[in-house]
Amino acid sequence: MRHGIAVLALLVSVPLMANTAGLLVTSEGPGSPDSGAGDEFSSSQISLTLPLEDRGSRQEKVRTFIHLDQTKFDLKGTTLGQSEYYWLSLPLQYQQRRSRETEFLVNAEAGLMTDLKKIESDALALNLELYGRRYRSKGSFWQYGLVVDRSFGDYKPRPALAFSWNATRHTQMLLGFPRTKVTTRWSQQLSSFLHIRPAGGVWREEIDGQSKLASLSYRNWRFGVGGEFHWRGHLWLTGEIGQTRLRTIEGRDAANAKVTSRPGDDSYSQIGIRVRF
Repeated sequence: MRHGIAVLALLVSVPLMANTAGLLVTSEGPGSPDSGAGDEFSSSQISLTLPLEDRGSRQEKVRTFIHLDQTKFDLKGTTLGQSEYYWLSLPLQYQQRRSRETEFLVNAEAGLMTDLKKIESDALALNLELYGRRYRSKGSFWQYGLVVDRSFGDYKPRPALAFSWNATRHTQMLLGFPRTKVTTRWSQQLSSFLHIRPAGGVWREEIDGQSKLASLSYRNWRFGVGGEFHWRGHLWLTGEIGQTRLRTIEGRDAANAKVTSRPGDDSYSQIGIRVRF
């Protein structure tokens, strides 16, 4: 029982961290835009995260990774977003237990958002999550803090608030902003989840004939259900399907004119393999 609860707690705590190690492949659409430019929109992404260091004590833990996203957009009828876009970063996760009731968490992810054609200093960026936790009875906790995350499609600071509790012996719920997740552990090898989260991005790209880099932003919320299966050792197979909401893509086309498109709600799928320690 104690081992099972520990595994469930690990699965639920993962979305609060910058990244977990593994390989994920995601695709969206294709579908028609509700408004703005373009006739049909789709996107795909490959994400790879490798662990670098994992050390700590009962009071403090530090984990570091190297992370790479490759994102492609296809907005037919325009010349917007025709490059391959990359987010190369070094996520760092820090946890400090201040007392039996309180904990402090920092997720910092410095990276480079680029199309690799031309790299300048304004292509450097930092995701930052600062959380405080106040634990209550039976493992429940309040979480509050501040988030600056490119997954919103910008770098505006936002407040964060969530509450987590054990709904049943095998189900833990995390309800809040910016992420909500409900995880049910059916056995030591199998778990399922419901997930709501932002899943956009920001990149800097070169437009032919222009001296300055342009910005491309993508805003997107995902509502999905999925599962994870323990394959062997530290390896877990994962899959997820769901719907996208409130999508907007903005950038510059080949003529350096500003283009905005609002793709309609559409389906997405994600498969991959995760490494847990």
